[in-house]
Amino acid sequence: MQVLIKNINVISMRSNEIRYGQDLLLVDGKIARIGRDITEAGIHATAIDEKNIDQVIDGSGLYAMPALFDAHVHIDTSEMCDLFIANGVTAVRNMSGTPRTMEYEAEIRAGKRVGPYIYSSSPIYNHNDDGRHVGITTEADADRAIQDTIDHRYLWIKTYPNIPKKTYIYLLKEAEKAGLRLCGHMAVELGAKELTDLGYYCCEHISSMPSHHADIEYMAKGGMWLCPTHLVCTTLLDYVWGDKKMSDDPNWQYVPERNRAHWEKESAENAAYYKAKNIHPDFSMIYRPVQAFLKYSDRLIVGTDTMYPPLIAGFSLHEELEKMVTVYGLTPYQALYAATAATARHIGIDDRKGLLKEGMDSDILILRENPFRDIRNTRSIETVIQGTRIYDRPALDALLDKVRDLKDEDLEILEQN
Repeated sequence: MQVLIKNINVISMRSNEIRYGQDLLLVDGKIARIGRDITEAGIHATAIDEKNIDQVIDGSGLYAMPALFDAHVHIDTSEMCDLFIANGVTAVRNMSGTPRTMEYEAEIRAGKRVGPYIYSSSPIYNHNDDGRHVGITTEADADRAIQDTIDHRYLWIKTYPNIPKKTYIYLLKEAEKAGLRLCGHMAVELGAKELTDLGYYCCEHISSMPSHHADIEYMAKGGMWLCPTHLVCTTLLDYVWGDKKMSDDPNWQYVPERNRAHWEKESAENAAYYKAKNIHPDFSMIYRPVQAFLKYSDRLIVGTDTMYPPLIAGFSLHEELEKMVTVYGLTPYQALYAATAATARHIGIDDRKGLLKEGMDSDILILRENPFRDIRNTRSIETVIQGTRIYDRPALDALLDKVRDLKDEDLEILEQN
């Protein structure tokens, strides 16, 4: 399949420069060439000539950039796949894997299902089995976790913080021998410096970060990655002590009834818990650790923790990107780099994803407005290209309509939440 995108402004993410008026030739899901006025005469003799191009897209006045990654999601229910694509998210880092998640991953890659490419962690491991988490207390438990991760083709081991210290150290060392890394909520019995020295790969959530600047500096300089998930860390501000209601979200219509009921129940339980303990948030404790980390490292990736109430798949990533600029002071380029090239580098697929350049996969987001001028312009989506699949604006709207009209009986539950 050959697609020619004509006269478009290219944001490659290799720098903050824009190449105006470029043509992109896509061949079988790869970017074959980028340049001005690609014509039959200008293409190598082995390339297919213009009459064999399957589709021409007029990019005049539009902007092409790498499609987005959401670097922290939980694919709990099936409609999320449609919502990610409708929002220009063609790949996700799923942080609680199940066998069904991996079946979805294979179906999406085979073109049998609409959805983002799924790069998944293991199930969540903690000190006990509680229905959603798998317990690790002994070395034998750790060995089983490593083997299960390998057997199910998960890419990381996801940990919660209460695994016993001795077992946690054993797990880290044995996982490294197996070529696996750990990501998650850090550890209660191991400090940030110890985790860094043991190769802990990524700290998930601002709330998992150490409180002391020296520890943050150590983990940043030591090569640990950070996925802040700003929005989920502010839900305490907004929905417990604030007056914000989930139903006020402009995209609430895309939350299935089953999920709405679950979210309302979970939100009420969370609010009751925090109010009973009189736990009040300190906004400075949300942004200061991230700003400290960014002084020493560029290993930042952008994720949302969707579908934690009330973070809606796809839509929440655009809001998270906006917060990266308005709260943490990143430039639009830096924020977008973290949601494209940096996430590809973190996963280990930067040889084929995350940039617009010849030889890379053609995962492309086409926007009506320049996102470098205003980060909110990532919402001005005209077309989403995922390999050989092209979703123009009517096709994207059809995905949204499908989710809006979805009946609970047609909703598949991938992870019991």
